[in-house]
Amino acid sequence: MPKVRQQKVPSFVLPIFKKEKIKVKDFTSVKAFEKVLLKFLKEQNVLHLSTCKNNLPRTTPLEYRLHGLTFYILSEGGSKFNNLKVNNNVSFSIAATYHPKEDFWGAKGVQAWGKAKVYSMKTNPRRFKDALKKMKVYESMKKLGIKELPPQINFRIIEITPDRINYGNIREGVYHVTWTKK
Repeated sequence: MPKVRQQKVPSFVLPIFKKEKIKVKDFTSVKAFEKVLLKFLKEQNVLHLSTCKNNLPRTTPLEYRLHGLTFYILSEGGSKFNNLKVNNNVSFSIAATYHPKEDFWGAKGVQAWGKAKVYSMKTNPRRFKDALKKMKVYESMKKLGIKELPPQINFRIIEITPDRINYGNIREGVYHVTWTKK
């Protein structure tokens, strides 16, 4: 059962928030927080995925598609797959464009941690096709006049269901809220 934990706003910050008309939300239910979190996640489309092998971290910006709180990434290659073979623990971040000179309190973003699963048409065709449907890849391909993914490329899906997500969006009242799966 998911849980939500909110960091308390330090007392010296409260007068600043009041002056800036920032009202920190009190998430009394997981569903209320998930609704706000999903709204942000659906407005974005790039995450920065961090993997690690032999104590050497690597971060890659990747387009993602969302189905619930499961992240799907379609990719054709790169060192991230070598890393994921030996260590499926991942973290990623997602951030909206931030203009501190216009609105110092306008930063918003997510940090997440979890385990990645990797599969392809060759290793798990049913799951691969199901993920493409969830990602609405077929709809995108149809708009481009493409009937199938090029078979010469070993496309793979990276599927991440986070164990923990930390979201901050002070302007909209989300002050360091952490969602955990268990």
